[in-house]
Amino acid sequence: MQVLQLGVGSVGEVIARTLAGEPEIDRVVLADIDAGRVEEVAAVIGAKAEPLPLDVNDGAALNAALRGVDMAVNALVPRYNLDVMQACLATGTHYLDMATGGPRSIVGTADLDEQLALDQEFRSKGLTALLCLGIDPGASDVFAHYLYDRLDTADTFLVLDGDNGVVEGFEVACGFSPDTMLEECTLPPTGFDHGKAITYRPLTRSFEFDFPAPVGRLRVWNTDHEESELIPWYLADKGLQRVDFFIHLDDGWVELVRALRRLGLDSLEPVTFKGATFSPREFVVSRLPRAVDLKGHVRGHVCVGTLALGTVGGRRVCRYAYQMTSHEEAFARLGVQGTGYQTGIPAAAGVILLARGVIGQRGVLAPEHLDPESFLAEMARLGCPWAVCDMDPSAIAGLPT
Repeated sequence: MQVLQLGVGSVGEVIARTLAGEPEIDRVVLADIDAGRVEEVAAVIGAKAEPLPLDVNDGAALNAALRGVDMAVNALVPRYNLDVMQACLATGTHYLDMATGGPRSIVGTADLDEQLALDQEFRSKGLTALLCLGIDPGASDVFAHYLYDRLDTADTFLVLDGDNGVVEGFEVACGFSPDTMLEECTLPPTGFDHGKAITYRPLTRSFEFDFPAPVGRLRVWNTDHEESELIPWYLADKGLQRVDFFIHLDDGWVELVRALRRLGLDSLEPVTFKGATFSPREFVVSRLPRAVDLKGHVRGHVCVGTLALGTVGGRRVCRYAYQMTSHEEAFARLGVQGTGYQTGIPAAAGVILLARGVIGQRGVLAPEHLDPESFLAEMARLGCPWAVCDMDPSAIAGLPT
C-alpha cells in the first residue's frame, strides 16, 4: 500500500514513521505546506519516504497527489475533512482522519453526520473511509465497544483524558493542535443524557477524577468531543443513559480561553484592524507553540480512557479501559511528546489493518464499527499497550449533572 500523509506535524510524523516500518506499506508521501518540515521527516524515515510540499487548498494539486497513492491519512485540522474525502472519492483513494469539528450550526463547516452521509458513495467505489481514529476520538470509542461487549447492561460511558505533564520553556501550550483545542473549549459541549442529546455552556462542568498511577488525581473539564455523539449512535441498546467527555485543563488555560471568548478572539470570522483583515482565532493560534515544538519539553504521563458503568450478572460494575503514555518515553522512541505519539499510533493501526484486509468493510466507518480485539491488539503491537481496571462506582461521585 502507498500512503499520502497529509499534515506532518507531531501526529503526522508518528503515523508516517510507524507506517514506514511495516512491510505492508511500500511508500509514504509526506505532504505539508511546510516544505522544510517534510524534508526533515523524510530524511529521518529514509527510502520509503517521499517529501511533497503541498497546500491542501489547491484542489488540483491535492487530486494529483491522491492519484499516486492508495490511501490518504488526514492529519490536518478537521475543517478540511470533507474536502479531502470528496477528493478521495474523485481519485479512488481510501481515507482516514482522527477528528471532526464541532456543531456545524455554530462554526459552519462539515459535521460528522455529513461525513457519515458519504457512506454509500464510498461503498459504491469500493473504498473505505475511517473516521475519528486517533486516541480520542478513536481508541476511546473502541474501548467503549470493548467494555460494552463484556457488560450485560451499560448505562454510562465517560471518556476521561488526563495529563500530568509539565511543559518546560513555554508559558502556554497544548498537547495537540492549538486550533482544535481552542475550538473544543469554546464550543458548547454536547452530551447524552437519558436518551437525548443535551448541550451545555462551555467550561462550566468539572470534577476531580483519580486516574491510574502515575497520573493521579486531576480536575477534568467537559468540552466538545465526538464520543458524545458516536457512542450513543452505536452502543445504546444495553440501557444507555449517559455519555460525556472530560479532559484535564490547567487553570491558566481555562482562564485564557474564557478571556478569549469574552473578547471574541476565539472566532474564525475575519475582522479588520488598522487596515489588516485576519481571523482572531488564527492569530491567537499563531502565538501558541505547535505540538511539534513541544518535543523534548514535556515531562510526565498522559492517560486516555473510557469508563463504563453497568451490570454483569446483576452486579453493578465500574470499569476503565485506558492507554497510558510517558512523554519522556515518547520522545526517546520517536522524538515527539506523548499526546502526538498516543494519537498517531491508533491511526497507523487502522491503516495497517486495512492494508492487511483485517478491516474489510467498505464505506464510511466510525471506530465503533471496528472489531475491538483486533484493533487493540494491533495498537499494542505498535507500542501503545492498554489496560482495564475495575473501579468503585464512587470514583465518579463528584460528576456534575
